[in-house]
Formats: sequence, C-alpha cells, structure tokens
Amino acid sequence: MLRSKKILAVVGSLALLGAGCSGGAQPGGTEDTADASAPAGKGGVAASAWAVQSSQSDSFIAAVDRWNADHPEAQIDLQVMPDNGYKDKVRVALGAGEAPTLIYGWGGGGLRDYVDQGLVESLTELTADEYPEIIDRYLPAAMGAASVDGDVYGVPVSNMQPVVFLYNKEVMGKLGVEPPETWSELMEFVDVANEADIAPFALAGQSKWPQLPWLAYLIDRQGGPEVFQAIEANEPDAWKDPAILEAATKIQDLVQAEGFVSDYAAISYESGAADALVYTGKAAAILMLSNAYSNIGKAAPEFVESGNLGFFTFPEVEGGAGDPANVTGNPANLWSVTSAASEEEKKVALQFLDEQVMNDEYVDEIIGRSGVPGVKIVEEKLADSDDEFSKFVFDIVAEATYFQLSLDQALSPEQGQALNTALDQLFLLQTTPEEFVETMNATIRS
Repeated sequence: MLRSKKILAVVGSLALLGAGCSGGAQPGGTEDTADASAPAGKGGVAASAWAVQSSQSDSFIAAVDRWNADHPEAQIDLQVMPDNGYKDKVRVALGAGEAPTLIYGWGGGGLRDYVDQGLVESLTELTADEYPEIIDRYLPAAMGAASVDGDVYGVPVSNMQPVVFLYNKEVMGKLGVEPPETWSELMEFVDVANEADIAPFALAGQSKWPQLPWLAYLIDRQGGPEVFQAIEANEPDAWKDPAILEAATKIQDLVQAEGFVSDYAAISYESGAADALVYTGKAAAILMLSNAYSNIGKAAPEFVESGNLGFFTFPEVEGGAGDPANVTGNPANLWSVTSAASEEEKKVALQFLDEQVMNDEYVDEIIGRSGVPGVKIVEEKLADSDDEFSKFVFDIVAEATYFQLSLDQALSPEQGQALNTALDQLFLLQTTPEEFVETMNATIRS
C-alpha cells in the first residue's frame, strides 16, 4: 500500500499548547514520531493536507492512501504531526501564505478567526453544484462547530465525542444507587458515596480542560444554548448571564461537598490515572469525552468486557431553561480548504473529500475502533451491532437539539486559555463565583 504520511516532530520555539477538550491527548503518553516518504506516483503532488496525530490518525492516512492508489496523476501529500504546537504552526503558515490545501482544526473560535481573515473557503459555496454530498451526508448536530454565520467551512473527519458519564456498575450497585437524573439526585449520590469512602467522581484537574464539561453542562441545563451563543458572539456582559453565576456556584457546592477524588488537582488525564480510578473501583464515575470508553477498554479490557462500565448523560437541573437532551464535547475534528490554495488544488481536495472522507470504508474503520462518526448512514450500520455504547453515543447526538463545542475550542485561543485558568481557580476555591464571572466578562472583545 502507498504510504503518504509524513509524521513531523514540531520543535524549536513553537509555544506548547494544551490538547484541551480536543481529545488529542491520550492516556499513557504520546506516540513516537518518525519521517515517512512523500507520496508515490508518477504525477507528483497535486494537493496537500495536515492532520494531528491521535487515535483518529489511521482514518486520515488510510483515506489518503486509497486516494493516492486510485489517482497517481493527482497525489495528496499528508503530514501528520503532534498536537503540541500545531495551532501555532497553522497560524504561521496561513499568515505566510504557505499553508497546505487542507488544514486540520477544531472549529469554533479558531475557525471563526480564519473565516474573518479570509483564510479558509466556504464549503457551502464550493460544494453546492458538484459535490453537495460532502455536506449532506452529516447529521445536523455534527456540523455546528464547522459552521460560521450559516456557511460550512469544515468537513468533519473524525468520530463524534460528546461528553458523558462513565461509571463503575459494581460500585454503584454496592452503593445502592442508580445514575442520577437530576442535579439534586447527583448531590445526594455524592453524600452516599462519601459515606462509603468511595470518591464520587474522578477528575483530572491538573490537565484543566477536563473541568470544562462541568461548567458547560451546568450553563446549558440552566440557561440553554442562547447563553453560549452570546458568549461566542462577544456580546456585552455575556458572561454576566445568571445561568453562568449559578453554574459556578454549583461547581463550588460540588467541590465543597467532596464530589471529587481528594487529589484531583494533581492528576493529569494523559497519565490514565483518572480513568483508572473508575475501573479499579476507587471512584464511582467520571465525566469525560466519549473516547474515554475506548481508553478504558485498552487499559482494562477485562473490566469493559465484563459489562461493568456503564454510561449515562448529564442530569437535568431542576427549574432550568435548557433542554436535557443537549450535549457538549467535540462534534468532530475538521478539514478546511485554504483560500490561498490554487484552483487545481481546491478541485483535487473537493474530489478527495467527496470520494474518500466518510465513505463506507472510512465509516467502518471508525466504528471498528468503537468510534461513532456524525454521518447519517451510521444508524443503519449500528442497527445489528452489539456495541451498546456506540449506539448510545449516536442516539444522544442524533436526538440533541444542540451540540455545544468544548468551551476552550468554541472561544478564541486567548479566551479559551483565560477560561481554563479562571475555571481552575474556581475549582480550587481560589476565587468566588462572582469573581469568576467578572474575570471572564473582561475577556469579551469589542
């Protein structure tokens, strides 16, 4: 098989950027990097693409390999690189007019910045006449992070990663409790678990981004998506919405009730320790991106195979205005077409996206890794599957009226970093809910 991959180590003066809720970080360390040859073929390189090294990389590589095997006259050069420093590398390349045809991203605030600067193309316009299926194949909820002001600027290329609760069924059974359906029930569960000397929830506080879903879900359950939309639009005093203050207050209530494992602030998600607390029975549950299910499956296959790993959605907040069916997380990572690419490069990229991304083989590969891509054909493919978790993930996204992109990705990079810092201080009880609101409100750009 043709190998089109170049895995590059990004070194030098690039700033170290956290993986965030992007899901790029995997427990147990990072993969090795190495150089690989350029695409084979007589026709040379006709387009180029960048991607980030992760559990999803095999899908990108296989798709480009298939394309290059079928199109020797129009090869695509794919470079897969580490997450750390990638965003800086893209910004530099875009600013210098040296970006590839397809750039990999997370959508949200970063994508909006690219759109505002005219750096990426509207796929709504590019695909309308010849390649409408590039967009039409996706679930509506999967396209939110790929859209800016009604136009689509990115094609989802990875599995959907809603944030869900994963729990130890044996532990919950011994505690005599069922997964909570309301916030009040969740707080009651915290008391029951603590009385039994079981940590209610695992949390990787050192990584900071695992704290974001608690804030996102509490804001949504109380105020609905309009609160997020005002924040993302930088509307004046958007962070002063009462739903945000109430969410921050509930977070500190949970911390003070000893809702998390005692040393959560010293645990990094990348170490795998947070997941381990659940499958070893030291914590009852964890709120995490859905890829944690496969992470636990790799670390403790016998635990998952025994049927002891359960899952449920974030509970309703009594009296809240939000729809309990809404989810937060990562709808998918994206490939966007750069505006500086030549017309021929854009043509090759569009044909590649149409033929190879999310075709039957691509979708089957993701499902084979217990992932769930956000395309309509998945429902039929999962109909006869015994993979209950994948069905659960598909169903909650298909039924969601709103899929909120992880907050650090939805905001501009600067605001996302400020949020991670301020939220960490909130969890550590180093700031009050009111101070948290004021700190974040000061990040609003005119």
